[in-house]
Amino acid sequence: MRFLSVVFITMFLGACQQEETKALLQGDWKGVSWTVNGEESGRVEAGVQFHFESDDSYTATYGDQLEKGSYRVRSGKLYTIAENKIEKMVGIARLTSDTLVMDMNRVGTAEQLVLVRSN
Repeated sequence: MRFLSVVFITMFLGACQQEETKALLQGDWKGVSWTVNGEESGRVEAGVQFHFESDDSYTATYGDQLEKGSYRVRSGKLYTIAENKIEKMVGIARLTSDTLVMDMNRVGTAEQLVLVRSN
């Protein structure tokens, strides 16, 4: 019986944390830094932007590329599924009311994207 209580409490706290993360994520974000293996990549000049809605939809722009689809948050990770694409996952290294830091892995190369709230 104690085991079941611990399981239910853990599930409840996890669900609450995911909802809080999702609520913090909603809105507009603009890239301010993009590093590859710890060094600036120069990629944010192309205008990296994300917009997350409460209905689990998102849009992302990078230069003239537009991506839109659905997203979900689970266990400190952000999962996105762009229209007609497969699911992608990035780690949420930090999320505050004004800063979002994404840890990414591109074919074994560590990348980090830092975004600030733009609304």
